Amino acid sequence: MGAKRERIKEWFEIGNRANWCVFAAFAVLIFVQTILFDHFAFREMNMQPSAQSSLAMLMSKIAASLLFASFTFIIRDKRWLIGLSLIIDTWFVANLIYMRNNHVLLDAEAFNMSGNLHGYFWSVLIYVEWKIDLIFYGMTLLFSIIYFFTTRSNRLWWGWVVVVVVAVGLRHGAEGLFVNAQKKQNETAEYKMLPFRRERREPVYGTDFPTAVAHTSVLYSPFYIVSDYYLMINDIQPDRPMTSGDSVMMAKLNRGEEHVVLDGPLIIVLLESLENWVLTPEIMPNLYRLTQNDHVFYANRIHTQIVGAPSADGQMIVNTGLLPINAGATCLHYCDNTFPGIMKLAPDSAICLLPHDTCVWNQTKMSPAYGYDSTICYCDIDTILFPKLDSLVDDGWRYIQCITQSTHAPFVNEKYSRLELPESMPWVMYNFIRGFNSLDDGLGYFIRKIESDPVLQNYTIVFTGDHRILHHEKRQQMQRFANNWATTNKNEALSWISELTPTDDCLPLVIYSPKISGNPRYTDDCYQMDIYPTYKSLLGAEKYHWQGFGINLLNGSQERTIKEYDAFPLSDKVIRNDYFHP
Repeated sequence: MGAKRERIKEWFEIGNRANWCVFAAFAVLIFVQTILFDHFAFREMNMQPSAQSSLAMLMSKIAASLLFASFTFIIRDKRWLIGLSLIIDTWFVANLIYMRNNHVLLDAEAFNMSGNLHGYFWSVLIYVEWKIDLIFYGMTLLFSIIYFFTTRSNRLWWGWVVVVVVAVGLRHGAEGLFVNAQKKQNETAEYKMLPFRRERREPVYGTDFPTAVAHTSVLYSPFYIVSDYYLMINDIQPDRPMTSGDSVMMAKLNRGEEHVVLDGPLIIVLLESLENWVLTPEIMPNLYRLTQNDHVFYANRIHTQIVGAPSADGQMIVNTGLLPINAGATCLHYCDNTFPGIMKLAPDSAICLLPHDTCVWNQTKMSPAYGYDSTICYCDIDTILFPKLDSLVDDGWRYIQCITQSTHAPFVNEKYSRLELPESMPWVMYNFIRGFNSLDDGLGYFIRKIESDPVLQNYTIVFTGDHRILHHEKRQQMQRFANNWATTNKNEALSWISELTPTDDCLPLVIYSPKISGNPRYTDDCYQMDIYPTYKSLLGAEKYHWQGFGINLLNGSQERTIKEYDAFPLSDKVIRNDYFHP
């Protein structure tokens, strides 16, 4: 008994007491940071978890805090522990930035795509919020100052083992509690609560990411990302065969003739990040004027359907009428598939005019997959793009897709704009609006050619955005400014600012075609998948075997064969199983 009492006394000698104090301080630091992270990352989501789920989430956060704080027992060099804390801070901030950008936390696909976005990493600067992001590093700085004045601690392997066992037990208990809560509640309602679950987004390559991680600390996600990434790079995926019901639905959507030829020339213009609320006479006067002309169809409430690769997904939806896979970037994982590209129906060669190198979004393979025979890359100054597009028409090209770039975040193109805006306007709103005003200056050249050139007047020309871009909080900030402008503004020339609706985050669709009578509008909600069947109907391709998941917006009486929510999982299976391969 005396020997045991001596060992117990040794456990609480001054060095070990300091170790336990540092452990407690570090655990509290990480726990508070996880709570703050959830608040900043998910505050816009109306999460309403059950009491049981809330307890499970809390237990998981405590478990993660204990697990990482346990390293205080085995790390003797104080610099290593502070370094670990800084790595944790960086992980929190990186996920916050990615969440603001993509509305989802970092996953394996984010790392898989990182090498495919040359030159685009600067766009994240727009989503850095210093007042929030520096909080995490500030807390570590405070901890580090206190830590350096503590007594040098000894290694306590038994302490580390005890804490790890407790942490793992808490983690498994939390998971069991959460699974039990799911059984008691409707699964769909529960999944709406999950902070790691993005609408329509599935676990990457089969790892049970939502159920195992959603309710826990973000610090657990690297363990799942590693396993996901291994499955991804080795092309190991769950089997997702098409069911008999899927085949019946595809038979309804995939009917008609295999060999159809477009009976008129086509130009598709994808305007980077274009949202409907900037298409006004003050911001984009040229494109707005086009929407008022004869032979022009205008729909202003197109809901985006991108998932894992914004620009690439938008391009695929417009060109093929398919929807992207539910997890990951279609352009990276299924570039060798057979796609029903509209340009494959062109009787002549089709050309793709890109603002970036062909390695971005795997364009080298995706452009031919959509039916483009040639690719031209130009610099990202879009004032150059439209004269180049016009010269291609003059050279006899009849089937062209071009993509703008200057309105990609952080919207540096605004410096070319002559539009006057108040300096008190939030800088993102200021740059975004002026960026599109500058883009419209270049676009005006091409629109004036459409209005006057008899050659271009025989083309079907599609203008649309590839995706929305602004984070919810940026929209709210902009909307508050616009709402307040009416009461604070004394400048009548800028009164139009109060009419802006940045929170109406839809895309516009503008189609010019000599086959359109009058100036029809579509004001109801619709989807990106409706763009393909709409312009396809103007090119004599109604009988083409792939009808698309959407409807022809020019046919006001057409009913949907498949609902938007059901189209996603079906399209996912169609792509994964290479349905269109002959």
